[in-house]
Parts: sequence; C-alpha cells; structure tokens
Amino acid sequence: MPLAGVAIGLRVKTARATAVLVGDPAQPRALERRELVLYDPDVPHSGQPYHLELELAASAAAPLLAKALAAVRRVGKRELAGLVESLARTGVSVRGVGLVAGSLGDPQKLGNPHVRAHALEGRLYWSVLEESARELGVACSVTTEKEIWAQAAKSLGRRPETLRKVVAEWGRALGRPWGAEEKSAALAAWTMLSA
Repeated sequence: MPLAGVAIGLRVKTARATAVLVGDPAQPRALERRELVLYDPDVPHSGQPYHLELELAASAAAPLLAKALAAVRRVGKRELAGLVESLARTGVSVRGVGLVAGSLGDPQKLGNPHVRAHALEGRLYWSVLEESARELGVACSVTTEKEIWAQAAKSLGRRPETLRKVVAEWGRALGRPWGAEEKSAALAAWTMLSA
C-alpha cells in the first residue's frame, strides 16, 4: 500500500464497529473494510453491560457492571490500537478516525430504563474508541449517522448526491457487504482524510 496516510471511519454499534479505511487524499478511495469486536466474550455482560441494571438489584449489578465496563475499555482500546499498529507496520500512518454513532444525546435524560440502557451502551462503545484514538495521538471526530451526509457535504465541498455516488462506487470495488454502516464509516473516514 504505497500511501502516506489513511483515515479510519467507524460506524459504532453495540459491542462492535464497522471499520472502513480510506486513503489517497488526492483521489480518495476505500481500501478495506473490517469488523471490530468491542466486547470480551469471556467477560459476562460486556456485550450489553447496562442491561445488568435492569436485571439485578443495584448492589448485585455494580461489581458485575464494573468488570464488564473494564473489559469493554480494554478490548476497544486494543482493537483500535491493533488496527493503527498494523497499518504502521506497513508504513502507513493514520491521519484521523471518524466515528459515526447512533446518537450523541444524553442517555440520562431518557425516561424508559430499557431505552436508556441501550443509549448508555451506544455512548460507551463510541466514547471508548474516541478516548483510544486520542491516547494514540490520532485526530478524532464524532458525528451521528443522521448528520454524517450533511456534515461531509459541507466539509468536503460536495453535494450529498455526489458523495452518495462516489461512496457507492467504492462499495462496488470492495464488494459486499456495503450497506448503510459501511457507507457512513467510509464517509467519516473521507472527511477525516481531507481535514
């Protein structure tokens, strides 16, 4: 890969993220896609840690939640660091990480406990990746899937329809799967690459 740098776009979901690498700022293109696992299957509840608070009394949930959260932080940091380091071994630096989340709202403002648990988990996974990027010294931005197209159009100086065509072409070149998650991750990476 004779590129000076790439950007990583991550569409973050509960316990996983879809990663798309975009390179070549002069003529951006998607280079690769992969899945990052953001929980430890050997640590109970690390896939949905805040659901513990729905199932158990606070005193019983607290120590299990602490272990699950520690596992998520450890695994998330390891996954992103591993990706950045694997690129560095091939001589490619990471210019930025663009995170795409479902929501950036405050989960504590949600009244429904089950919806709040999902929102807390959503925030947990993307915030761990954001913190990891910053610890690695890599520029990072976070946006929502709802806002990524408009923000990218403004940042890249292109119309959303043009962006959709380019990103669709990247998907044809990489092959399936190339759905909404891959497209938003690719767009976040492209935005970071051009920043």
